[in-house]
Parts: sequence; structure tokens; C-alpha cells
Amino acid sequence: MVKGLYTAYTGMINEQHRMDVLTNNLANANTNGYKKEGATSQSFSDQLALKIKDYTDAPFTARGLGIINPGVKIGEGYVDWTEGPMRETGNTFDLAIGGYGFFGIEYAIKQTEPEEAQGEGGTVTETYMERYMRLQRQNRELAAYQAGKLSLDEMLEDGFQQQILYTRDGNFTLNADGVLVTQDGDFVLSADGGHIELDPNLPVQISMNGEISQDGEVVANIGVFDFEKQVALDGRISYDTLEHYGENGYVATGDAVAADATGSVYSGFLEQSNVSVVDEMVQMIAVQRNYDTNQKMITTIDDTLDKAVNQVGRLS
Repeated sequence: MVKGLYTAYTGMINEQHRMDVLTNNLANANTNGYKKEGATSQSFSDQLALKIKDYTDAPFTARGLGIINPGVKIGEGYVDWTEGPMRETGNTFDLAIGGYGFFGIEYAIKQTEPEEAQGEGGTVTETYMERYMRLQRQNRELAAYQAGKLSLDEMLEDGFQQQILYTRDGNFTLNADGVLVTQDGDFVLSADGGHIELDPNLPVQISMNGEISQDGEVVANIGVFDFEKQVALDGRISYDTLEHYGENGYVATGDAVAADATGSVYSGFLEQSNVSVVDEMVQMIAVQRNYDTNQKMITTIDDTLDKAVNQVGRLS
């Protein structure tokens, strides 16, 4: 009976995790290029239940009672890479990818962990106040970097880390220096991995193959990158070499190498999230019911144990 408590408990933990995933999907229902996530469940390995110390059997023997399962555990998460619908904006620098591929974003990461240095007495870790002052300085430098006043090399020398994010969110703009950036000021990469510098005084045309033209000449090419994919039997794809980072982006893991993608670039459009609000709400109702069922099971077992301890065998 006590095992039933643990089984119901694992069910509640699993449903809580599923609810967290669904809540995150709903929160990003209006996020450009967001790909909804899902959660899987796995059962623990079956175990053979044995009855021991039962003096009705021969000494030092155990009677088999059958196979039991101790409950469910949280499985692997996954990303649904289904392409979301496109919304026309009319803005030249709003870009959407039709098919497979990601935009590359140059992202500068602050070093938030305490820095260590070798001193005369050994390793010296910066104090809380020193760390606070360093992070404040890096915040100012990050703003200068996004404004084009600091180079990436200068950022790296002062404790920043360079990271390339891959995203489907193509909501871009030009900064004051005519460089193509995200709404947060991070640089959009060209096909060769460099920054995209344009003349803000000239009109811009962007073709479906990513070529950016001004005054009749091709001046840059939008970088659209892709990675090795795994295709399931139902046609769904997965990227084992991409890891969700945050900021609506992904980072390449291990020895993953970005290659040119086959997707097309659509200027004046934004890819919307592939989250269906109705589907997520229906799943949330089912998860809540499953959670309540496990909760009632725990209450029932607890009441039964209470009666077994306090009432069974009582002499009246």
C-alpha cells in the first residue's frame, strides 16, 4: 500500500513537469519563430515483488507475489520543428525562412561567475562588491557594443564570451551605423559569418536566396544555416546537435558544423509561433485531471493507512 503513495507521487511530479512545458508554450504563443516543446514520460523498470519473513512458508524462503511497477518518470523533452504560419508585415528587414534553416546571431555573453586569479597566497576569488562592479561595467560595455561603439575583440578581452545563436525569428532592423541587428542589438550574420553593413540612405531589396541588393548591386547575403537532421517514420525532424539556449535561440553542441540551408528567405514576412493555443489548453485540462486523480489516490491511501493503524485490531 505504501508503494501506491510513491506511484501516485511520481505521477504528480510528471504531470507538473508537463504543465510547466505547456505553460511555457502558451507564454510564447505570440513569439516570432518559436517552436513548441513537448515532454515524454517513461515507466520505471518492472520489479518482482517478494513476500519475505512469512512463517507460513519454509524458513529462509521468499514467495513471489508478481510483477509491480513503481511508477512513472520524466522522459526526454523534444521540440516540434513544424514550420509556423507567416504573417505579412511589409517591413523589408522582417525576414522569414520557408523550409529548413536558421538565422545566425552573434551574441555576447557576460561572465557571471566569480573570477579567479592566481595571487601570492594562491587562488584569489573576487569579492561580491568586485563582481557587482564588474557586471555593472560589462552592462555599459554591452550597450556600447550593441550600438557599434565597441568591437567584439574588445568585448572578449573584458570577460565576455562569444556565442553564435541560431533562430527562426527574423525581426531585424538597422542600427545607427547601418548594420543589420536584432531588436536587442545583436549582430545578424552573413553567409560568410561577418556583419551585414548597408547604406541606410539607399533602398534595400532582399531576394528569396538571401541576396541583399542596393542600387542594383548585391552588397551582402543573409546567412541561413542548417544542421544534420534526423527524420522519423512520420516525417517529423529533430536536431540532436542543437540545444535550446534561451532568447528564442539555439546553440550548436559538440562537433556540430553549420552548413548552407535549402530554405528560402521571404522579405516583409515573419514566421509566427507554431503553438496552437486551443490544443495547448485542451492538454492542460487533461494534465490537471490526471494530477487531481493522483492527488485523490494519495488521499485515499492515507485514509486507509490511518484506519489500519488506529482502528484495525482495536479492542473494544
